[in-house]
Amino acid sequence: MEDRNVWISVTLVALVGGVIAFLYTERGRESLKRMEGSVEDFSRSLHQLRDTIQKASQVAAQGIEVATESMEVVAGLIGKGGRQGGSATLH
Repeated sequence: MEDRNVWISVTLVALVGGVIAFLYTERGRESLKRMEGSVEDFSRSLHQLRDTIQKASQVAAQGIEVATESMEVVAGLIGKGGRQGGSATLH
């Protein structure tokens, strides 16, 4: 088990070292710049998604509010109809 941990550590250090060395080359810097642009695009997409979800949440809240108000109106109509002794009819 200890040998396995040593090999995992050696592999990770080698990978990190290789990445750092790659970034010091011209090709590595170009790759980093391209990746930075992609990360910025991804960040903008996440912000747009967040805004869309917030708008959808607001619309859902408004829908629930309208449904609740409608149920209260219907309950009030049914209650008024029951107190007058007749049956409530909705037109």
